[in-house]
Parts: sequence; C-alpha cells; structure tokens
Amino acid sequence: MINIITALQCEARPLIEYYKLRGNARHSAFRCYQNDEIQLTISGIGKLAAATATTYLAASNPGGTSCAWLNLGIAGHAKTSIGKPMLAHKIIDNASERQWFPGMVMPITCDSEVLTTVDKPEKTYRKATMVDMEASGFYAAASRFQSCELIHSLKIISDNQQYTSEQITEKTTLAMINDNITTIDSIIQPLLELSSELNTIEQPPPEMYDFMAQWHFTTYQQNELRHLLRRWHALSLSNKPSHHDFSRHTTSKTVLIAIKVFLDQQPVSFNNKACQ
Repeated sequence: MINIITALQCEARPLIEYYKLRGNARHSAFRCYQNDEIQLTISGIGKLAAATATTYLAASNPGGTSCAWLNLGIAGHAKTSIGKPMLAHKIIDNASERQWFPGMVMPITCDSEVLTTVDKPEKTYRKATMVDMEASGFYAAASRFQSCELIHSLKIISDNQQYTSEQITEKTTLAMINDNITTIDSIIQPLLELSSELNTIEQPPPEMYDFMAQWHFTTYQQNELRHLLRRWHALSLSNKPSHHDFSRHTTSKTVLIAIKVFLDQQPVSFNNKACQ
C-alpha cells in the first residue's frame, strides 16, 4: 500500500484518473480516493495541512502494516526547466531549520534535489533548492509512522526565474502532472514493492497465535515474543516452536524467559557448520 498526499485537487486529478481511484466516503475530514494499492488524500496548502492529512491517513491504516508514503505536487526552482520532475534527497523546514533525509534505496528515474519548505510564497528564488509549502510537514508526520526509505517527496517544477509562480494555473498544473505520469508511476511501483516486501518480513510467525491463545501477553511482551520466534526460525532448528513445549509454565513472563534460555543454548550455524 502507498499513501499519497497532494495539496491541490488539480495535482491529484491525473492520478485519480490514471489509477482509477474511487472516492472514499468513509473519510470526511479530507477528500480521499483509493484503489486496492493506493490511498490518496488532498490536504490543502501548507505544511500544517499536510502534516494533519498525513496523520489522519496513518490513523486510518490497518495497524502493523508497512505503507509507503509519497508527497506529490509542484515546486519552484530558480533555474530548473518547467515541468521537470525531481525527487527530494534532503528536506529542510525553513522556519525551524530541521532537516530530513529520505532513504534512496530504490531505482531513481529522475534527478534529485534539495527541497526547502517555506511558510508563505516567496518572490525571490533560492539557490540550489526546490521550494514548496508542504513537504516538511508531510515528512515530519510520516516519519512518526514509517522508516525513511518508504517516505518520499516528488515535485514537478512549476515556476522559475523566467516563468514565475504568478503564471501558474490549474490548467498548467494538470498538464505538468499528466506529462510526468510515467515518471510518477516509476516511483510509485518500487515503493509498492518495497512496502510489500517489508510486510512479508514483518508478518508474525504463525506459531505466535498459539502462544497468545495459551497465555496473556501484554503489548510489550507480544513484541518480545515475536522477536524470539523470528530468532527461532532464523536459527533453522529442526524442531519448530510449539506452545506445547512450554506448557508447564503458568505465566507469559516465564514462557518468554524459557524461550530465551532455550535459544541462547543453541549453536549458531554458519555455512551449515555449527559453531559452539
């Protein structure tokens, strides 16, 4: 699953049409659209609006799933040509000077650039940076729910020193997003694949539910149990974890201690050779 945040309806419309997204009436705070793999929310202008929409969308997602996040929209740049797509490799909040560094672990099909988020439109163009009004709010919020390799901002350059922001219209914005839909998709698809891979890795071991049915584990203990059972599988032991082997224990705490003691006693195998 990927969550996409745009500030404006005209930024979102090409994606709604291309991915055949449907309006979701369950969401009333923001305009939301979705299909089986994509959720798109229109936040409104500004970093506070972007942060609020991001938090709202995160709260509506199923617990425990890894979702990718993409902030898509237009941005200004002093010298870059109009309509060029650029992925942010560094995001700066101008007011607070906070910085974030998205994890570039996927193939990049466009150039990347620094992105600075400002609180109000600026008439002078900064050097060597894109400028927008949402990305820092989006990233600050999304990073509370997901790791950096799954959070990105993709901007289409809408204005520069020769073609200023006063000349931007809804029509030109629609055209720029439409013209770059292939590049946008080339960012979305690897993010979908990465989030799917992480969800597969993060799935609880199947034996975990048997343990939880036998003993009461707190949320903290459930995380510890998940870690121990994954460790058990990683050791490739001949016997699979079974709650029956720990049936003499009466509390979840003693079960966790017993599993840890058992695993600590196992030899670590490298290249199928046990090392004591």
